[in-house]
Amino acid sequence: MRPRKMYIDVDGVLVVWDSQHNCVELARGLGRLLRFCKIHDIKPYWLSMWALFPGSLDGVNCLLWPKSCPTMAIPEPLPYERAKGKTSVVDFDSDFVWIEDGLGPEELKTLEDHGARDRFFWTNGVDVDCLLKFMEFTRQRLQLPEITDWGPNWDSSFARPRNPETGDNGISNRIKP
Repeated sequence: MRPRKMYIDVDGVLVVWDSQHNCVELARGLGRLLRFCKIHDIKPYWLSMWALFPGSLDGVNCLLWPKSCPTMAIPEPLPYERAKGKTSVVDFDSDFVWIEDGLGPEELKTLEDHGARDRFFWTNGVDVDCLLKFMEFTRQRLQLPEITDWGPNWDSSFARPRNPETGDNGISNRIKP
């Protein structure tokens, strides 16, 4: 099986713009997308100009609680040479998907030359649901089953979901079935 990889831009993807292109909020579903990656063994990468500056993405990754929330995959920054473009670091031998709000003609040609144009998901930069749509795109492109149980593994330190119907507040220890 080929390794599965996901390339994620930041500006216009994770950080969403308003109609005047001011960064205004984070896209919905980043945690869900990174949980999706963990469940399906997909390695995520930040493929963004932000990756060119050491430490610039540390704050984003810190928000994902890598030590106390091991149920989500943590993207690695993927530096590239600006002159060569982002496609210079894409692993075309992997089973990959890529979400981006801007792609130059040279990068598009490189994708087409590798027969990988259908692995690219374009978002317009103002869609706050782009990550949720990209997750479904990824499931279809990588031919992955739908996830019916998003819950954490029993052995994770992640707090389990609450069930108010049974009086379970999610804090007390639970005996494994």
